[in-house]
Amino acid sequence: MDRWLISIARLIGATAGAFAGIVAVQLMRLRRTDFLPGHPGFYINHVVQPAGDAARKPRLRLVVLGDSTTAGVGVDRAEHALPYLLARRIADADSRQVHVVSYGWAGARVADLAHIQLPRALEPLRASETEPFLPAADIVAIVIGANDATHNTHPAQYRADLRATLEPIRTHAPNARIVLAGIPAFRGALPALEPLIFLADQYARLLRPISRAEAGRIGAAYADLQAALPRLFEGRQDVLSSDRFHPSLAGYDAWAEVIFQALQSDRAAHVEAAGA
Repeated sequence: MDRWLISIARLIGATAGAFAGIVAVQLMRLRRTDFLPGHPGFYINHVVQPAGDAARKPRLRLVVLGDSTTAGVGVDRAEHALPYLLARRIADADSRQVHVVSYGWAGARVADLAHIQLPRALEPLRASETEPFLPAADIVAIVIGANDATHNTHPAQYRADLRATLEPIRTHAPNARIVLAGIPAFRGALPALEPLIFLADQYARLLRPISRAEAGRIGAAYADLQAALPRLFEGRQDVLSSDRFHPSLAGYDAWAEVIFQALQSDRAAHVEAAGA
């Protein structure tokens, strides 16, 4: 029995050592990987028109917080970025103009939302304005967590930072519909770095339930990108941009659909509850 345990221990040690070696090589490759610039060359601050005639209703305000996917990394036009695509769906559904502003940037983690992006959203957009944008928001969309998964943010810290973001949003924009997008699956991105992608996916499994729970805690909708995107991506090869990590126009369009459907489902649930 002792010899058997020793053999198993040696096998585990050898396997762990080999895996660690592979990961070390992958880290070296990652440092040499050319990702797209963190700033895509445009800012998201647009008024989106509905497809048909806009009804005589007040313009909706959409605030987007988050990481590179909210800044538009992966596409070269603001109209192809996630916040714009989401705003277009909302505009068409409500037959209203939507003024969408994104405060996100590449590399952002959830702590950046609490300490930097949210305070900026509580300031006027321009020097000529006196009122902040967020308090009058009708919808707030938050897309965050991927960088926390790749950087191994401790789950307790992740939860605390999410609360430090979501609770003030609910306080400062009490009438807004809020949607939090969950961490998408990393599998399929950067195939040359598969071991690192596997590790990021495993860590994301720890953080996704926290995102869902914290969204529910403040009555926000939860867009489950990890569950919904594979069905929309099935058979498609055009959902990633040239760096094979960030979404392309087709990818962002699918993300926008999942987030929009979460908002619509949440609205329907509230209407049903109010009529019960």
